Amino acid sequence: MHVPDSKIFRTMGKGIRMRSAVDHRGKAWTVEALQALHDEQREIPALVCDHPTCGCAVRFVHRYQQNRSNRIEPIDVPAYIGLTSDSEHVAGCRYDAPGRLTAIVAQSDPDFLKELDTGKRELRLLMLHNGLRGKGLSGTKPAGPGTVAGTPGGNTTIDVVKAEKRLSGYVRTTADLVALRALCDSDVFLASELVLRFGTRRIAWKDFFFERERYDEAWELVREGGTNAFPIALAATVRSHYVPSAGGKYKNAFLNGYPLYRKTGDSDRVETFEASVAHEDANWLSGLPVGTDIVMFGLWRVQDKVERQGKDPRDPSRAVTYVTHKLVLEPKFRRQVVRADE
Repeated sequence: MHVPDSKIFRTMGKGIRMRSAVDHRGKAWTVEALQALHDEQREIPALVCDHPTCGCAVRFVHRYQQNRSNRIEPIDVPAYIGLTSDSEHVAGCRYDAPGRLTAIVAQSDPDFLKELDTGKRELRLLMLHNGLRGKGLSGTKPAGPGTVAGTPGGNTTIDVVKAEKRLSGYVRTTADLVALRALCDSDVFLASELVLRFGTRRIAWKDFFFERERYDEAWELVREGGTNAFPIALAATVRSHYVPSAGGKYKNAFLNGYPLYRKTGDSDRVETFEASVAHEDANWLSGLPVGTDIVMFGLWRVQDKVERQGKDPRDPSRAVTYVTHKLVLEPKFRRQVVRADE
């Protein structure tokens, strides 16, 4: 197993993972070009941020693998460019995580992203949860424009429209936050600035945001939570799309991410954990091509485990039983599924 320099762990979460930088002569370097230098055992140049007004010192972190318990294969940690242990991006730099968070806060509903006496902010997941349950905040379809529903003296239609607008704002804020988290090295920065609250419960960031190597933990969390499960976010890379046939039994199209494969005590039995988005608009889902890094958030549901037999891809003569655990998201808003680089 290859382990990166210990400086990585001292600066985790401090900035946004970068895909490019420049050296002191002004030559541009991509992550791919720097990884090629590393693979060829050539010297990595000293690098600075390529944002025009920044230029702070940054470092290249090469691709490496980590072994995790019960995993079929080591976890691949992709290469990236990040801050050095003593550098910071300037205000306004596109890689400045604190600056991005400040901008998100400035545009958010203060009741949803509440300021605390400690100086931190509190994201109120119960408000998002209640809004995403069912077909509408009122439990009924809003009446058309220019109509008034409800008892005399009231205006239910206007109230519902306002509530739906607030919910749309909650979703937009959450989308911006989870996209920012996906760009950071870890939970460290956001956890230091933002408390997650679900009613009276404080939710740890590790129980809210899940990358693919922790899909099994997400599945268990949603299963145990049942109808009271709080909203969570999953990072994924698009693996495939399913489009139903015209006039077929199923109406929804599906976007599927790459699954997690987990070992069991039986070498001929493998557990898989998959995350999918179901929606009637196949064109929208297809607009997120295979290979795209995305973040999906909302109220998930789990499907019953399904067993099937298949061939071992490393030994076609050997039969393997795959036990599939499925997480499915049926979003009310398109902003519940966003590219990780947004």
